[in-house]
Amino acid sequence: MNLKLRIKHPSGAEFEAEGPVEFIQTEKEGFLSRLNPGAEPDRQAKNTAEQPQERPDWSALAETGNGALTLKNKHPQLKAGEAALLILASERQLNGAQEVGALALSKAIKASGYVPGRIDRLLAKAHREGLVKASGTKRNRTYNITDKGLERAWLEARKLK
Repeated sequence: MNLKLRIKHPSGAEFEAEGPVEFIQTEKEGFLSRLNPGAEPDRQAKNTAEQPQERPDWSALAETGNGALTLKNKHPQLKAGEAALLILASERQLNGAQEVGALALSKAIKASGYVPGRIDRLLAKAHREGLVKASGTKRNRTYNITDKGLERAWLEARKLK
């Protein structure tokens, strides 16, 4: 069951998340902790019937080497398209990069041990499902992971633990 949460902080910062309860809770806690670095995250919203799920450690999943972010390990149950989503999500979470160029993404996927082929074909299904947005043409194409794509990458990263 997907839920949706929208918060407007008095500082003007806004937060919006949609997905499973665990995903929303961890993202909300991260948002609030970035606003108030010394404050303790709000734990009252957790339901006692549910087990709290740990947030994926993006730095344990990916690393930056030679100027490109790559996945640390090649996971047998992970395909190149899912690896691309994880790389896009890691870029956003670790480096704050909203867009990643197609050539840089292709190099990152190859360096992670996957054979991507053409990136536009690899991410066509994710684009149709609204997980990524593409802008530009040919060599100037860039990819941006959406909130829905970030949720999917978060779920995939949890499976890899």
